[in-house]
Amino acid sequence: MSSNQCPECGRNLKPNARFCSYCGVSLRKPQEKISVVPTPATSTTTIPKTEQPKPVEEIPAQVETAFIMRGTLETLRSQKVALDEEQETIKVKQLVGELTEEEAKKQLDELKTRLLPITKEIEELESKSLTPLERLQQEKEVQEGRIHRLEELRKSREVDEAIYQRLSGEYSTKLTDVNQQLETEISTTNHWLAQLENRKQQLEFDRETLQIRARIDEVSKRDVKKQLKSIDEEINKLTSVITGIRSLLGSSAPPLPTPDMERLPEPAPSKTSAKKGINKCSHCQAKITPGSKYCFTCGRLL
Repeated sequence: MSSNQCPECGRNLKPNARFCSYCGVSLRKPQEKISVVPTPATSTTTIPKTEQPKPVEEIPAQVETAFIMRGTLETLRSQKVALDEEQETIKVKQLVGELTEEEAKKQLDELKTRLLPITKEIEELESKSLTPLERLQQEKEVQEGRIHRLEELRKSREVDEAIYQRLSGEYSTKLTDVNQQLETEISTTNHWLAQLENRKQQLEFDRETLQIRARIDEVSKRDVKKQLKSIDEEINKLTSVITGIRSLLGSSAPPLPTPDMERLPEPAPSKTSAKKGINKCSHCQAKITPGSKYCFTCGRLL
């Protein structure tokens, strides 16, 4: 099979493709052989397995659970912020005379009653929702803090130069290692995000298909209702995970997919674009060719 053919479906691909644009299979190989000039002693060599980058797998269950918790955590934090703002509003109303002291106290006591379980749940989730990416981010902050404090000690001449050089080199090496791990983890997490958004998109498509089947009496509405309930539960779960991942990645996350609000028909392509036969992935904006089902760059379902 040619090097630019998909190992899964055999279709011809672009030389720089990372995913098959027809079946979506990842083209990243866990081990790649490196050819060397043949010698009497050996003809080829391979990179040891320990030096090979690991293939990106499906998101582990424990990590997915942590992201679900994180999504819930973000919702609870938003609720807490709203209640805190409401408390401050009541205090101001009391100060300007809109509320009596008794009225303000009654409303504040009600808010405290609502805040108590939210605050408690936030504390519990914060201890359980720590992801590998967050641990690396915390480790990075630790090393950066040590380097900063060491620099302050040097400026104030409270540390011997030889000790400074030794510790500075040690912390800088650790920081470099953490940054490399962080870069890998961000890339892996972005891949998980693309997988989950693809899965959610497919479920939403399945949901609409079921509704149409029911409307044309292909299946009973009772059966469809059961299936829709299951799909909706999975979509809600994925939404929570996706929200948690995007919140954690911040600016490192890819742009949100363009919402398809009314499913209006696409305008007819111009003669120029028809000749070129080029479109763009709505997820990563990579150029794709007509007929592709998956983006060859990010693997997203088109």
